[in-house]
Amino acid sequence: MWCDNCLCLFPLRAGAMVLGTIMALYEIGGGIFLFKLGDFFFTLLHEAEIYGGYAMAQGSLAIIGVIALSFRSYLFSRLLVVVYPIIILLGAVRAGVMLWSLHHYSYRIVWSCNNGGVKWIDAFENNNPYYVPPPALYDNPRLPNGFCEVGVERLFNFFSLFIVIDFVIMCYFYFLIWRFNVRLQHYPLQKGDFVYP
Repeated sequence: MWCDNCLCLFPLRAGAMVLGTIMALYEIGGGIFLFKLGDFFFTLLHEAEIYGGYAMAQGSLAIIGVIALSFRSYLFSRLLVVVYPIIILLGAVRAGVMLWSLHHYSYRIVWSCNNGGVKWIDAFENNNPYYVPPPALYDNPRLPNGFCEVGVERLFNFFSLFIVIDFVIMCYFYFLIWRFNVRLQHYPLQKGDFVYP
C-alpha cells in the first residue's frame, strides 16, 4: 500500500515551500558571511570563496525548489530529484573538509585574535615582505571582537552544530521534493489543492 503522507511533518507542498525559503535565506546569508569573513577562519588559498560559492549554489537550488513547488512543475521537481543527491554528497564532503580545516588550522584564528584581528593569510600565506604588524594595518579587514571573545573551541562547536543542522535540513528538503514529484506522477490529471496541499 502506498503512503502519501509518510514522514511529512508539515503539509507537503506548503511545508516544502516554507522550508525552501528558510534554506535559501540562511544559505545565501552564510555565503555572504563566508565571502566577507571566511578568510579569517579558512586560511587556505580561495578556501572560503569555494565554501561561500557552494552555499550560494545551494541557496539558489532552494529557490528553484520553491518555484517548482509553487508552479507544481513536474520538470523542475524532477530536475531537483536528479541533481540534489549530488549536492547532498558534495555537502557531506564540504562539511567534513570545513570542520577538519577549522580544527586543524585553529592556531591561525588564535593568531588573528592575538594580533589585532588581522588576517593570518595576509601576513604569512604569500611570504608578504611588506607585512607590517598591527596596529599599523588600520586599513586591513579585521576579525570582529565577538569571535575572539567566544574562543576557538566554542566557535568550532557552533560551526559543527550548524553544519549538521544544515545537512539534515537539506536531506529533508530533498525528501519533500522527491515526495512531491512522486505525487505528481501518481496524480497527473488532478490539479486541486486537495491533491497537492
